[in-house]
Amino acid sequence: MVSVQSKYEVVVKMGVKRRKVLGVSFSARKEGNCLRLVNYCLDKFKEQGFETDVVNAYEHEINPCSHCDYECFTGKECPIKDDVPMIYQKCGSADILIFGVPTYGGHLSSLYFAFAERSQAAFKSFQECTEKLLKKINFIIIGNLSAGGDMALHEALYNFANLSFWPETLLFPAREYGRSSVKGDLINDPEVKKRLDRFVETILKKVEKQ
Repeated sequence: MVSVQSKYEVVVKMGVKRRKVLGVSFSARKEGNCLRLVNYCLDKFKEQGFETDVVNAYEHEINPCSHCDYECFTGKECPIKDDVPMIYQKCGSADILIFGVPTYGGHLSSLYFAFAERSQAAFKSFQECTEKLLKKINFIIIGNLSAGGDMALHEALYNFANLSFWPETLLFPAREYGRSSVKGDLINDPEVKKRLDRFVETILKKVEKQ
């Protein structure tokens, strides 16, 4: 991967606070393609001097909007007590977000949808949501085309319609690499690693321009 380290290594040596990358895996299983691909990217960012952290949804309680009275629309506290506020807090403190999302039945995972719909209670306005979340997100979507992986990717991009920016995205259909998505071994394919390297490179270049 082409090195973009000079700027960040100098920053670290000068004692300036390092930029942070947060990876979030929205898979229902403990460890599979999503977590492994996200962690691969985080390792690449770490090599460039970034501080990194990961959230594995498997290890947290994420509940959808339910049993409420639309408190979020009236400025009141969300009555749902789970780990979603903590995850949004982590997202807000990061400079770059890498979301790994699997495809189930032609749609993004329900864990991702549950997390996304709770954003109404996490931010005071759409502008705050844009600055603290949307502008930072980049997607890695896992899903075969025959299972609607491409449609799931479009679902991930709906929140960015009519905005002036666009997240970096990757779609990995396991079948195209001769693998079964259930085995979670996509990261063992050299071509997958090359695509992830280019993905990280592109994000780094965007950060350089900021």
